[in-house]
Amino acid sequence: MIGLFITAGVLLFAGGGVAGWAIGKDKTAKVLQAQTELIGEIQDGQRALVEAAGKPVVIDAEVRASLSKVPPACITKLGGDPMSAQCALLQCWAMGNTSAQRPSCSAMEEAAIEALNQKGMSPSE
Repeated sequence: MIGLFITAGVLLFAGGGVAGWAIGKDKTAKVLQAQTELIGEIQDGQRALVEAAGKPVVIDAEVRASLSKVPPACITKLGGDPMSAQCALLQCWAMGNTSAQRPSCSAMEEAAIEALNQKGMSPSE
């Protein structure tokens, strides 16, 4: 058993020596140089990625205005329903926050609570 380990060790050492001799010094230097250049390119890419991630996200004025005016409960793509009582209530609250003529949202609050009750939810959930 020990002879098998010694033979395997000698074969591995000889195989490494033959591989090193086959590659040669010039080829090894070229491979290492190419590897170093590739590592440098990867590092440059990582630096650019970190710089891009550190920049603030800029939302143009049109998108910002539309996001501030339309509640998420009114946007179909976000799972809302523009014809729902929840959408009407949120629109009323939004108008009340921005308008000098504060509207009364009590009727819409009652409609939203009734809609939630019909779905089997309580308003406190």
